[in-house]
Order: sequence, then structure tokens, then C-alpha cells
Amino acid sequence: MSDRAPLLALTGGSGFVGRAFLPAARRAGWRVRHLGRRPPPEAHPADEWAFLDLMAVEGVDFSGCTALVHLAAHIPSDHGDPAEAERCWRINALGTLKLADGAIRAGVRRIMQASSANAYAPAPQPPDEHAPLFPGSRGYYLGSKVGQEIYAAERCRGEDVLLQTLRLASVYGPGQRSGALAAMAGAAASGGPIRLHGGGGFGADLVHVDDVVRAMLLLLGNEEAGPFNVGSGVRTTMAELAQLLSRQTGAPVVHEAGGREQDWGFPALDIDRLRALGYRPMRLADGLLRKV
Repeated sequence: MSDRAPLLALTGGSGFVGRAFLPAARRAGWRVRHLGRRPPPEAHPADEWAFLDLMAVEGVDFSGCTALVHLAAHIPSDHGDPAEAERCWRINALGTLKLADGAIRAGVRRIMQASSANAYAPAPQPPDEHAPLFPGSRGYYLGSKVGQEIYAAERCRGEDVLLQTLRLASVYGPGQRSGALAAMAGAAASGGPIRLHGGGGFGADLVHVDDVVRAMLLLLGNEEAGPFNVGSGVRTTMAELAQLLSRQTGAPVVHEAGGREQDWGFPALDIDRLRALGYRPMRLADGLLRKV
């Protein structure tokens, strides 16, 4: 790759979305400088690295970078643990503010950040990007992601910088290491049983990680600013997911009784804004069959 290719600063390159984004970004002509406390274990030989600690952001090397893609975040194991509130706020909200400030001062003119579509206020209709953000009882993590959006937008206000915010739905795909979908898909792949807790009524908009990557590259190639819902546009319940996996693999579904009343979950997203730019997400049935 030519040294004249544009240089992109990336946080979270070793995370689930980051690992999928990296090879696609290189193919699209970007050079990458990883920002983190240590070089990623599987970095490409052509990649660069600079130190970043989101708990104490200072002196980050943005020299030569034309864009910042910020995917890193602190995601607590227990979203309801009040002991996690300060860490979520310092890393996700304040850390992003300081990172954006450093990038702008260094002359970076495009910032893309990952937020969460699960932070929308409950509503009967699929929320578009104008819908209010209010995660309510969803935990301290989602509150910090709302704060992140506010702080980044305020810092970019009045600056010659393009801010693009990815409001991600529930991302799935190969290499996923945690979450109900990963557990169910893993059980199905090994012959089952697929365990369904409660009535399986919890639902969410499930989007394949490859679709997220395509959305990111699509936005990096245009000048549209603001928030973008990145999802499938379809709400899938855990019961529907279990049945789909069962049909694809032949693994049995086992209903686990007991436990507390299940949360309804999250709505489908209105993805019309991204569709207008050419975004076309894959069907869940097709996404579940992707192994690499």
C-alpha cells in the first residue's frame, strides 16, 4: 500500500467490529494507526501504533491522520452495577471528549464514533435519528453512550470537522465471543440443544458485522454528517432466532422455565437515512450462515 494513502487513526481495532473493519479498510485504500495501550496482537505489518489510555487521554499522536474512527468503549459485565458508572462515564463520555479534542487540535477533519441504538427511548414505532435518546433503566453503559454523543457533538460544533455517529443495533457475526446470540448459535452449530429462557419474547434489531463494516466504509466515502442508525430494520425475538437456527441446523430447541419476567427488549430501527446512501443489509437467515 502506498505511503500516500490516507491515514486513519483507529481505536478498538482488536474488538469485534474493529477486527472485521480492519481488512476492509485496508482494501479500501486506508492506512491504519492503532490507538491503544498496546499494539494489537494481530496488527498488519504496515499498520502503525500510538499509545492511548481512554481513562487519561493526553498527547495522542494524530500526526498525518485525516480521519479518526473511534470504536473502543468500556462495556461492563453487569450493566446494572452502580460501581461501573464512573468507569463508563470516564472512558466512554469524557474519554471520547478528550480524544475528539486532541484530534481536532491536530487537524483531523473527520471523526466517526460508535454509539448504541439501544439508547433510544422506548417507542411503539421504529426510531429514526430524530427520536429522543433516553435509555431509562437500561444501565449505566447506555447512559454514558448518550453522554458520549453529546460531548462529541458539542466539541465539534463550530469546527471544520465532519462528525459521523454510528448508532449500532445488536451486532452479530463470526468471531463474536459473548451474548445470547453467540451462545445460541454455538449451541446450534454443535448439535444443540438451543436453550430458550422464559418465553423468548426479548427482541432486538440484529445486524451482521459485515453490514456494519459496509456502512462504515460507505460513510467514510461521503460528506454526510450526524447520527446514522446501523441495523437491519427488522426486530427479531429470541424465540424467532431459536427457531431459525433450529431449521438451519436441525438442533432442538429446549424451553427453560422459571426466572424473572423477561424484558421486551428493543425495537427495529428506521434505517431510511442510511438506505438513501445505498446501504442494503442482509437477511438474518443469510447472515447466520456466514462462517468467515
